Amino acid sequence: MKKAILLVLMFLFVVGCANGSGKKVTIKPTLDKRLKEMQPLPLHAGLFIEPSLRSFSQEEWQTSRFVGIHHYIFPIGEPLAKNIEEMTKRVFTKVTILSELPSQEMVEKAGLEAVLTLQLKSSKLELIDEESVLQAIGKHYLSIKVSFLDKNLNKIFEDELTAEGKYLDLIDYQTEGGWWKVSGPKYGPAVEDSIEKITYKLAQRLIASRDQIVNK
Repeated sequence: MKKAILLVLMFLFVVGCANGSGKKVTIKPTLDKRLKEMQPLPLHAGLFIEPSLRSFSQEEWQTSRFVGIHHYIFPIGEPLAKNIEEMTKRVFTKVTILSELPSQEMVEKAGLEAVLTLQLKSSKLELIDEESVLQAIGKHYLSIKVSFLDKNLNKIFEDELTAEGKYLDLIDYQTEGGWWKVSGPKYGPAVEDSIEKITYKLAQRLIASRDQIVNK
């Protein structure tokens, strides 16, 4: 039975390569548990995330003697945006998700007391397999540009935040016997790691600005 399943998976992999389609990598980051210890800012904040960040997807090809050829598709933007949205709802007492950059009129109409905007700066993946020790290492270098504005749309701060995600995937007997060559190593957790780290960095930066915004 296992042999039959393996043959089917290998067939699907070969067909996928022939069609030029890639394997969509599952990315499900979680929020840092330390966020529960943070005291939320008593503010109604607007959150605008650039559409290009939300829809960002990254394709990577990996070729090696051990794993063969693999074509990965990393849908990074959507889970990154959702993670940031969840974080802001813990950092601020009220959050309104904005579909466009706000004007002064929009801020006043919505009753916003602050606005946070984000855009993607860079995303770099390194997919490494070390055949001598039978392990794979995924690294993801992520950076975003953030602007935090008061209710008059004056800048409280503007920063570029960076994070490095890393994940080690070891080969066991089963994967060495063929599974790894079909599905490839697990690289999604490296992206999850970078998203979780950069989201927490942003939360820290926002909390650090408490005196600049709450007392205005």
